[in-house]
Amino acid sequence: MKAVVKMGSGEGQLELKDWPEPSPRPHEVKLKIAAAGICGTDIHIIRGRWHCDPPVVLGHEFCGTVVEAGSQVRAFRPGDRVVSSNPARVCGMCYHCLAGNPFMCSERVSAGYMIDGAFAEYLCIRPEVCHHLPDHVSFKGAAMGEPLAVAVRAVMEKSTVHAGDLVVISGPGCVGLLTMLMAKLERARVIIGGVSKDLLRLKCARQLGADRVVNTSEEDLLEVIREYSGGEGADLVYECSGSAASLAVCWEGVRKEGTVVQVGVYPGPIETDLNKVMMKELRLIGTYGYVWTSWKRAVQLWDEKKIQIDSMVSHEYPLSQFEEAFRATQDGSAIKVVLNPELT
Repeated sequence: MKAVVKMGSGEGQLELKDWPEPSPRPHEVKLKIAAAGICGTDIHIIRGRWHCDPPVVLGHEFCGTVVEAGSQVRAFRPGDRVVSSNPARVCGMCYHCLAGNPFMCSERVSAGYMIDGAFAEYLCIRPEVCHHLPDHVSFKGAAMGEPLAVAVRAVMEKSTVHAGDLVVISGPGCVGLLTMLMAKLERARVIIGGVSKDLLRLKCARQLGADRVVNTSEEDLLEVIREYSGGEGADLVYECSGSAASLAVCWEGVRKEGTVVQVGVYPGPIETDLNKVMMKELRLIGTYGYVWTSWKRAVQLWDEKKIQIDSMVSHEYPLSQFEEAFRATQDGSAIKVVLNPELT
């Protein structure tokens, strides 16, 4: 089969390769990949700023059709349309696994950078991380299942948004836009900010219902927050860009005794003024990944047609055009990019 493989550590070293087609173990399902999203973590990996174990097939946001089920699999059968989460393997016995948070497992193994992922024609994965996809949801939209679950976790499970709250989203990437949608479902007023490179994403935010869109290269986001809050600041701020400069604005933009939620992933250690947490008596929340209930809620939102996110996928490429796909993801010309192995 064809696959996009990170061949070595450091920057670059991506190749489209003929790669061994996997066969499912008794406790796995084999998926024919229909769509796989490119996310910020993939960008960190190709820049050499995020751990991976090369040679490895990238891609960890994916959906597809079951083509084979192992002998011990009961919940899925060939022909089922599924969307899948991570991790691929966990110990199952530690405190975090038993408490339902596998991302905290010290033995966690994730597909897409630790073991082979979904930028390929086929992938084998354990059924516990698969979810039946509602018939009306397209594979293109389902490729955003993982970032949707991340946003559900951040807004609906890790923090509390009340109707009428002023919420600020810093960073209009895919996760930022979905975080905005989750806050709107909770009937919050939402301001979302991004730089000039994000103009397409900011336009999408406006179309998706943001109350105020701010191009921070031309407008002062803090002034807009003061205007909307009567000088108090935002009730909650979600930092979704993974930028130290963005976090600095979040400290200033949140009201005293407000909440800052760190959603974005930084490429490495940063310097920031944590005195703001103490002096403003802020609630600082970190959220990483999702849990089973995040996916249950995400699929239910799809099933009840409370979200329509297909329009966020602005570009779809075959595996052979992975370089163009990564370039579009990085240069601001795309909202969300997916690779479709069935395209030629």
